Amino acid sequence: MKRITLFMLLLCGFIGAAQISITGIISDTAGDPIAFANVTERGTSNGTTTDVNGFYSLTVANDGILVCSYIGYQTAIIPVGDEVIMNLTLEEGDQLETVVVTALGVKRNERELGYAVQTLDSEQIQEVKSVNLVDNLQGKIAGITVTPGATGVGSSSKITIRGEASFSNNNPLFIVDGTPINNNTVFNFSNEAAAGFQEVDFGNGAGEVNQDDIESVSVLKGPAAAALYGTRAANGAIIIETKNGGKNKGLGISYNTSFFVDSAFKLPEFQNEYGQGNSGQFEYVDGLGGGVNDNISYSWGPRLDQGILIPQFDSPVTLPDGSTVRGGDTSVYSGLPITATPFTSNPDNLKNFYNTGYTAINNIAITDGFENGNYRLSFTDLRSESIIPGVDLDRQTVAAKLNFTPNDKTKIRASVNYVNSASGNRPSNGYGSENVNYSLVAWGPRSLNIDNLRNYWQPGLEGVQQYSFNYTFFDNPYFILQENRNSFGRDRLFGNVSLSRKLTPELTATVRTGMDYSNEKRRFIRNFSTNRFRNGAYAEHDVFYREINTDFLLNYKKQLGVINFDASVGGNRLSQTASTTQVQTTSLAQPGIFSLNNAASPIESFGFRSEKRINSFYAFAKAGYKNFLYLEATARNDWSSALATPFSAANTSFFYPSVSTSFILSNVVDLPSAIDFAKIRASYAQVGNDTNPYQTQGTFISQTNVNSQPTFSNQDFIPNQNLRPELTSSVELGFDIRFLKQRLNLDFTYYNALTKDQILSLPIGIASGFSQQVVNAGAVRNKGFEVVFNAIPIRTTDFEWSATVNFASNRAIVEDLPQDEGRLTLAYSRVYDSQNQTVWHQVEEGGRIGDLYGTGYLRNENGDFVLTPEGRFIADPELRKLGNYNADFTMGFNNSFTYKNWDASFLLDWRQGGIIVSRTLALGAVGGQLAETANRPDGGIVANGVINTGSSTNPTYVQNTTAVSAESYYRQFYDRNHEENNVYDASYLKLRQFSVGYSFDLNKGALGLFDDGAQMRVSLIGRNLFAFSKIPHFDPEQLAVQGQGFINGVEDMSYASTRSIGIKAGIQF
Repeated sequence: MKRITLFMLLLCGFIGAAQISITGIISDTAGDPIAFANVTERGTSNGTTTDVNGFYSLTVANDGILVCSYIGYQTAIIPVGDEVIMNLTLEEGDQLETVVVTALGVKRNERELGYAVQTLDSEQIQEVKSVNLVDNLQGKIAGITVTPGATGVGSSSKITIRGEASFSNNNPLFIVDGTPINNNTVFNFSNEAAAGFQEVDFGNGAGEVNQDDIESVSVLKGPAAAALYGTRAANGAIIIETKNGGKNKGLGISYNTSFFVDSAFKLPEFQNEYGQGNSGQFEYVDGLGGGVNDNISYSWGPRLDQGILIPQFDSPVTLPDGSTVRGGDTSVYSGLPITATPFTSNPDNLKNFYNTGYTAINNIAITDGFENGNYRLSFTDLRSESIIPGVDLDRQTVAAKLNFTPNDKTKIRASVNYVNSASGNRPSNGYGSENVNYSLVAWGPRSLNIDNLRNYWQPGLEGVQQYSFNYTFFDNPYFILQENRNSFGRDRLFGNVSLSRKLTPELTATVRTGMDYSNEKRRFIRNFSTNRFRNGAYAEHDVFYREINTDFLLNYKKQLGVINFDASVGGNRLSQTASTTQVQTTSLAQPGIFSLNNAASPIESFGFRSEKRINSFYAFAKAGYKNFLYLEATARNDWSSALATPFSAANTSFFYPSVSTSFILSNVVDLPSAIDFAKIRASYAQVGNDTNPYQTQGTFISQTNVNSQPTFSNQDFIPNQNLRPELTSSVELGFDIRFLKQRLNLDFTYYNALTKDQILSLPIGIASGFSQQVVNAGAVRNKGFEVVFNAIPIRTTDFEWSATVNFASNRAIVEDLPQDEGRLTLAYSRVYDSQNQTVWHQVEEGGRIGDLYGTGYLRNENGDFVLTPEGRFIADPELRKLGNYNADFTMGFNNSFTYKNWDASFLLDWRQGGIIVSRTLALGAVGGQLAETANRPDGGIVANGVINTGSSTNPTYVQNTTAVSAESYYRQFYDRNHEENNVYDASYLKLRQFSVGYSFDLNKGALGLFDDGAQMRVSLIGRNLFAFSKIPHFDPEQLAVQGQGFINGVEDMSYASTRSIGIKAGIQF
């Protein structure tokens, strides 16, 4: 990489275009100078602003193009030529001239749109980059919710637009340069028992899109905006346009680098007064129960730092030959005493476990403009070492884009992106011994010295027997991350090529074909002595995906007097193939040989393959009347193979219409002079939400071989031959107002959508031989509003402050369910396969999507805990509503400042409301690890509750006065079987990102390389810096994994998220 960069820097020393210094005055039509207008050279970062007299001076290429803009005025674009004095006049504009990318890649003027679209430019995306593109959208778009994964760098992030209205699929569609790309997360096969491989998150597809290549990101929020994409865009669409080549002739080179230092954002708050043991007693013998309470690792043992000497796992044992080993080296000695050592606290044991990580992102790009087009080539190298020991991510991206116009009637565009991603280890999710938080947080005693676990093999038994502080339930955390690895390598190619041809001056034909291809190889290795696999284990997991989209479009444009008419008809063919195969053995014949040929147990195989095809026909038309009234209508019909049966395709066709309008009020009505622009807009649309393949017909599933013969069984659900897509009907109303020469902008949107014919899997009696039946049933009403407010409070010659506020509030109410009464389970998160340790995501009529249910303790009608006469809580197995995981509202507050060559920005992200059910709290408090359990009075704790001294039918309640031991109180109050007391308010205010930068020009011939100078910028940047939250133990943004899906509202033994501070530098010449 260094050699490539040096070569390109040297190359540019011999290449350059002649430059010219120009000056001038910018004025309005009345001849008054315009202060602080922006004057830039198109296609570069070269620019300036006018002074209070409207004067500017700028050095540009003599074949460059000058762009002059100012709020409230129409933008002027003028070729430079040979003139050295260029005075420009800007005409007042009452319109929105911003061009946004809409469905099918059609570029539209923002003033014409009858629905909400919000766009981020390249600077907003690239200033403070994240490893996962999706994370970079949080707080910047009204109505978008992003929840990052729980396993650090490389994990998936879940994104929704305008909340969740579907029982089965709420994922938006991602499109890059007109081609849909896959954003799925494919997990490995696992089971809910305390055995086998745990779930591993290998990342989501959209997270791999390279941010250095992005020109803009447009979010189509409602069905009206995304209706042209049919069944795939019921939940909105995110349209990504990548950068083009230079608009000017000649070679251009840019180099950008970002380097972050990562640290743990938030760690649990522990008590450090009591160490390992139960009832104040502990002595280590073998970690299997041979000592006093040494088979568990609760911190209910003796007091720490009291000068007490106790045999421990890292205490010395003297062998007969005089050498010493550790107490935990139980396989190399027998019957020898362990020398007692001081029983001391280790308050920083978890902090010391996490590393200081780093993320380095380097990009070099070459652009060139030639007579008939332009091109851009880019290479990006991302390397990240996680704060989690042994976890990493490498990603290399090569991107190419070509725009070619061989003649005035033909345009050719091509875009190709190749991504290679790899990791030597991805950490396991959820509850269980494969997650290091299981042994470090939930059951990691406060007397545990983490440094003494780094040498994780017992002497002489390397590769065979690990060394740990407990051999009953846990693995050494360093052993987990270094020896039990989940690695992957993924090759991905996505892009498209299109040809447009003008058949007549009004009629244009376009053909485009694009593909998203991904091939991934995963390996799971488990060494000998692993808690779940005493003789090791090995698995290979292959994941394949390919989708090809081919479009044909005819477009007709005509000016019919005062009416501007634009209509198109077209078709799309989607062919999608996906497969996943996991082959594994749960026992190895020889240690250290990770191959299926070393299997000592029957080889198991799990997998599926699916194929899907959607044929579509669509049409859309828009008309503009006298520059103040716009009307657009779209229609699309999809024919989906997922809804066909082996005997009929009659149920595969579905029609989706939309209509939208915008009315420029300020062009018709005399408004107060402070109002520059006012628009009202409205839209209505219907769009479907397709289903997965094979829901309408029975299939066979491969099972574990019997006597070396393959076996298959029926799927566990009854297919539905009459299955239909979910149907969403949506109404959207809004207005856009610009004030004070557009220094104040206000956009308001209200939406009301009904999603019916929800695709559900209903439980049925086991006598049927199946567990579920797929049906269309249920309806959800999704309502909300969004506000986007932009302001420039201060603008002077040298200083400018601009601010953007995004606000969104959403409610999804269940209006109908298939059953007459009761609740319907959509998902759950549980400890192993225990129903007593389960958080249920259930819905009921009148309730909200996102309601979580669990169990708790008996209360009376006043809400008081009802206790036993002994002062203990009484478990109540009846499910009760714990709360809803969705926020009451979200708000992003982005501020940008410029002072001469300096600039600064910061983004605050506010979420108010919602809950998180925490397993860290439940397990860490039961284990006596967390700060909540520090108060342990000798006289015990009196629970706050009442005792019934009457009868069950005629109760009489008196205040409890009976104390129980602190250990008994906390272990029952936070019992993981009853989630009621393990719930947090998920509200937070977070400093999402910040940057402080300085831009400057290098003189001609600088460093002997830059004949024509160069533009440079350096900045200090940061992400996820701090948060105000009521949660003391972890980042409030959490996403759990259960089986093959994500669960919101549950924190399931999550790893620490990262705080990142770094530097960024860029040069362009």
